[in-house]
Amino acid sequence: MLIFVIVAYSLLAFFEFRFLYKQRHWNDFWTNAALSAFSLTVAILLCLNVKIPSPAKPIQNLIISIFGK
Repeated sequence: MLIFVIVAYSLLAFFEFRFLYKQRHWNDFWTNAALSAFSLTVAILLCLNVKIPSPAKPIQNLIISIFGK
């Protein structure tokens, strides 16, 4: 499964980043690269059965602290 994730992200990066690089859309290129790197990291951790904590409770607490109940 890990090999499949790495191959899929490599193909995605090749086809998606090539256009942005050739067109010199640097902001889009680096934003896309950063988001893809984060997504790849999470995908690899999930393949390795690493338990990733849910951000739902901290987000709920933040919204309650801003807007109240």
